[in-house]
Amino acid sequence: MPSSRPGGPAGLPFVAPARTPAAPEAAVASTARLTPVLGTAPSTASVTAGPRTGGTASKATQTWKPAYPFPQCLDNTLTYDVSFVGQTQFVQVGNVRYAYHRFGPLKPELQQPQANGKPPAPVVFISGWGLTMYMWPIPLLQRLADSREVVIFDNMRTGLSTDNSSTPLSIPLMANSTAALITKLGLNKPNIWSWSVGAFVGYGLLALHPDKVGTVIIAAGSPGGPDALLPPTPITQGIARFEQNYTALLPYMFAQGVKDEAVCMFYASYTSFYQHEDTSLPTPLGQNSLLEQSQAAVKFFMDATIINKLGGAPNRVLILHGVQDRIMPVRNALLGAWKLLGAWMLQFPGEGHGIPFSNVQAVITTTLEFFNFANPLSRAELKQWANYGGTASSRVLGQNATLVVRAEPVDK
Repeated sequence: MPSSRPGGPAGLPFVAPARTPAAPEAAVASTARLTPVLGTAPSTASVTAGPRTGGTASKATQTWKPAYPFPQCLDNTLTYDVSFVGQTQFVQVGNVRYAYHRFGPLKPELQQPQANGKPPAPVVFISGWGLTMYMWPIPLLQRLADSREVVIFDNMRTGLSTDNSSTPLSIPLMANSTAALITKLGLNKPNIWSWSVGAFVGYGLLALHPDKVGTVIIAAGSPGGPDALLPPTPITQGIARFEQNYTALLPYMFAQGVKDEAVCMFYASYTSFYQHEDTSLPTPLGQNSLLEQSQAAVKFFMDATIINKLGGAPNRVLILHGVQDRIMPVRNALLGAWKLLGAWMLQFPGEGHGIPFSNVQAVITTTLEFFNFANPLSRAELKQWANYGGTASSRVLGQNATLVVRAEPVDK
């Protein structure tokens, strides 16, 4: 199938924003320089730290230093005020008792009408491989919540979400349950931001419940099926050791491993959420949920049900993928892009699996623009696909990415 790669402004090749250099940190005043082991109670240190992606400084009353040194993280003081997410809430959906946070708009004056003339749609985040709802870049959550409602939740059988059924976990089961959660919360076609195994669920929503969701972002995911590629066994074994060794996951998440600048943003989610009064989990990842999701993923890659149904989804889809992703080879992203009629794909040559954390400012900019102008596909638009790709590329500025769009006319 042919493809096109529209140029950016003034005909320049399209690229996405580079990582933002670390912002100068505010002064750190602490009563003690404690170094507890990961998962222990936080120290009593008081920290005021500015986000690495810029913006005003945030304040926190507690902090701890990691069990392993990350010198690139500016003395490991990266902490955000996460009180904006509010208290943890719970809702029963079938056999599953979901834990979630629902927040925003934090700044209603920023609610600009979208391209369709309506207020911004809510955004539902679907978390990655065994991770809880708190492992998202905090600047991404807050920037989206400034102008729209945001929902984060623990996947079924993960974190604080419980399930009293004994049905084997599968990606279609997770997709069906997530669709039921969306209905239960009264959300009208929310936009979806999905990552890793959460992106498998995102594909499941597109295939099984396209009418329940609006625009969908798929990051470091796969549509499954026999033609997709599972990560090599040594990598899955390394991921399984994450709970025992905090740094075991990092070489697979980020291109430069533990030395990568993105480690700071990843760790900031841990330090900010897991010591906060509204959260109580000791670790961002549960061993049981990791193993169950891994087994579900294996079945997902053997079954073509989801990928074969993607062609009927009218939703606009943005696929983000790091070319150096060792957990989810980039071939998986390409399969999804070609199956979906409304897919726009960004490949990041210098990035790995942790795309949401490793290029936060680019992700924020791209997400806001994409959610703004990406309306559902019409029959006429399907025949003018290249124009859509060109519009997308002209709105997002920066570097270190390649745009791939489907360009041939489609008559359905």
